[in-house]
Amino acid sequence: MQNNANKTLLFYQNGKLITLKTGEQNRSIFRHSDVPLAEQQSDGIQSVGLLVTDDKGSVLQVETDS
Repeated sequence: MQNNANKTLLFYQNGKLITLKTGEQNRSIFRHSDVPLAEQQSDGIQSVGLLVTDDKGSVLQVETDS
């Protein structure tokens, strides 16, 4: 039997990564057009962060409330 805990699944929409799943951990990126705005993580505890980006859409920093 194959162990799914080590398997990583990547989900794309219009050529952009939107969700990454590894075992029990999920990470989703929320976008407007091509600009990433926020990230949601869950692995038993859920957290959300706002993404600071440059003019090319590269993520420079993640702002969280903690």
